[in-house]
Amino acid sequence: MAAAVVLEENQGANNAEWTDENTRIVCELFAEQVRIGNRSNTHLNKVGYDNVIAKFEEKTGLRYQKLQFKNKWSKLRNEYNLWKKLIARETGLGWDQARATIVASDDWWARAKKDLPGCAKFKLRGIQNEHLLQQIFEDLRNTGDDHWNPTSGNLPQSSTQPSSTINVDTEAVNEGDDDDSNDEDFSPPPKRGKAAAGKEAKKPKTSGGHWFYEQMSRFVDNQEKSAASVESLVRREDTSGCAIKDVMALVKECGAVFGTKEHFIATEIFTKKSEREMFMTLDNSEERFAWLTMKHESKMAKYSK
Repeated sequence: MAAAVVLEENQGANNAEWTDENTRIVCELFAEQVRIGNRSNTHLNKVGYDNVIAKFEEKTGLRYQKLQFKNKWSKLRNEYNLWKKLIARETGLGWDQARATIVASDDWWARAKKDLPGCAKFKLRGIQNEHLLQQIFEDLRNTGDDHWNPTSGNLPQSSTQPSSTINVDTEAVNEGDDDDSNDEDFSPPPKRGKAAAGKEAKKPKTSGGHWFYEQMSRFVDNQEKSAASVESLVRREDTSGCAIKDVMALVKECGAVFGTKEHFIATEIFTKKSEREMFMTLDNSEERFAWLTMKHESKMAKYSK
């Protein structure tokens, strides 16, 4: 069967042809950039997108613009969030192994479509590349748009922020072209004139502007320390023997090659370090393969109850 083709409008850019194969490739590239730390906020940073553009052209022969990849990123994130909400609606449903989606009555789907507009696409076929989308978006989905990477150059939103705080366009901060956010100057504007000099001795009021700049100053003071901590964690992950790449090599070695149910469940659960560590405690390939089989059966049982 020919791969389904989806044409997307890209605000003045040429249309991008997202076949199933091209979508799989771009998901792999997005996940790769997230794993090596090139997601600065809710999007890839400039280095990440540049790498995706070059590698996608190398694999497909297609030269797409950054805007087209950003649009695809946003669409994939929306679809992943919609899928996770759909399968979390209620338990006790069946599961279609062949189509990788929920088995439910027409009435159930009618209610779902009303509550979750756009979910009808998953009635005939579940979301594709779920294990890759999980690597790209799961932590963002769990924490919401207030997800904060210490090296992103953007402060997290605070529930204790005073009501008089200055307006900040959070949509522009989180979803806009924030690739160069690490280069921004967060120093507060200098005070001017004698009046300002006279006020320096007074205790500043807790105004929105003061709160904002106080948080900025704290962030700048700790940015290098936070970045060093993150880099240290990444280095420890890469050398611990429990890195995703190392564990997936053992998955294939035990016989769980691509296309098997054991390989599929591995790509889902091994985004969690605790699962990888448990897998590494098993003594041989036979035990590892059997463990993956039981993991897959356990997940399927939840959908069939």
